[in-house]
Amino acid sequence: MFLFIILFASSLLQPIQKDSLIQVLAIIFIVTFIIPAISIGTLRLSNFISDITLFDKKQRITPFLFVTCFYGITAFMFYTKLKINNLIFLIFATTTALLFLMTLLTYFWKISIHGAGIGGTIGFILALSMIYPIPHFAIALAVLIFICGLIVYSRLSLNVHSPIQVYAGVLLGGFLCYFSLYFFL
Repeated sequence: MFLFIILFASSLLQPIQKDSLIQVLAIIFIVTFIIPAISIGTLRLSNFISDITLFDKKQRITPFLFVTCFYGITAFMFYTKLKINNLIFLIFATTTALLFLMTLLTYFWKISIHGAGIGGTIGFILALSMIYPIPHFAIALAVLIFICGLIVYSRLSLNVHSPIQVYAGVLLGGFLCYFSLYFFL
């Protein structure tokens, strides 16, 4: 999301200076990819989880809780320490809420986190396009919907989710992220 905003709507990131964008992007990459990857790798090496695909829904709870905490801490740090703008804070806070909901649902049902991720991204972009009519958002939405189709197809082809699990993830992510930006931005 942050990279998309940098590329298509960098004016939405003010007061972040252009020379600071790469540093903020690096922080986001470390917190949202590197640290979760190390955490899951550590859980695998310690045999806490049997494999990194997290096929068993019971094994998904701990990694989901870790990732939720990483996002929550990042949202808190962005808001309190870095005084980053409300858009980025709201994206991180909403993503934290989505991850928390996904973790709770995982206790009862194996919902697709991949579906929730792409649905959430579509929801964010759709809300931004309605609040800030920037022409590139329509192109991005079209590309994201195509990518969503590929993700849904891949999850179903791999037989890791049922259709309802994937569609529920897409819809939960899409609605939560859309409404959070649309009503709170």
